[in-house]
Amino acid sequence: MLQLVLAPMDGVLDAPLRQVLTAINPFDFCESEFVRITDKTVSSQTLLKKVPELNTGGRTSSGAPVYVQFLGSDPKAIAASAALAVSMGAPGIDLNFGCPAKQVNRSNGGAALLKDPDLMRRICADVRNAVPDQVPVHAKMRLGFDSCDRYLELAEALYSSGISMLCVHGRTKVDEYLPGTVRWDLIGRIREVCPVPVIANGDVFDRPSAQKCLEITGCQALMLGRGALCLPNLAAVIRNDDEPYDYLKMTRVVHSFVESFERFNPEGNLFARFKQFLSYLREHYSPLKEREVFKRVCRAADVMEALEILDASARDSGCA
Repeated sequence: MLQLVLAPMDGVLDAPLRQVLTAINPFDFCESEFVRITDKTVSSQTLLKKVPELNTGGRTSSGAPVYVQFLGSDPKAIAASAALAVSMGAPGIDLNFGCPAKQVNRSNGGAALLKDPDLMRRICADVRNAVPDQVPVHAKMRLGFDSCDRYLELAEALYSSGISMLCVHGRTKVDEYLPGTVRWDLIGRIREVCPVPVIANGDVFDRPSAQKCLEITGCQALMLGRGALCLPNLAAVIRNDDEPYDYLKMTRVVHSFVESFERFNPEGNLFARFKQFLSYLREHYSPLKEREVFKRVCRAADVMEALEILDASARDSGCA
């Protein structure tokens, strides 16, 4: 049975968007933005701020489990933080060895740890030992830091540590998200030798690309990130063969996001996040580009005016 996972995109796929996207898609679970760990155990307050779903049994309002993701390089501190998250209701733990952000890598986090497979193994093993056996512990990796030469060694360091599932983004850190660089074939080779299920990640934007990724990798699980932001009901399109949301339904999703953001983060910068979400949506919804709707939204005085511009564009398109 195909599993679909909502990706943990830091600064983008936060609790408000998780609520919206899991409500309209059949995601099996999602993962939080990373909780950064230094040399100390994270506080419960920080966990609740980053993963407010811990207040509701570790699930979104539609019932999708939210695994808590950690990023750092101190095995003991990460393990203790994972144990705390589980005690607070986290249904699973994810460990980030794939983030390519320079700021993260400078502090020896995310994809920087691909240079040290032994440390990755220790982190995973310590977390696995720190949480109950029934709690899944996942890890996410890229194919390497600046080359794919050691991708099988890196995968082995993770799956030999006792993790429950391995997610592989089919690029190196240096590739970041460059078009044409994803290597689904190498994900498939990892899947062939990996004793635990492998989640394929990278460049799945529609049903045909999902089918091709599954065929090439042989995986039975996909992680959706940027694609799920460009097409809000992507998981439903892939699993249920639903029709992609039209322009009007897209605008309703944006309204839902505004309501969700105001509920979860009333002090946050809603307008900035609103424009960020539309910047992804314009990749799928051409009227946002062709009619310069996105530019007019960005020049709006506030979110209410921006919503009026968006709604008017739907009416002008004959969708309302």
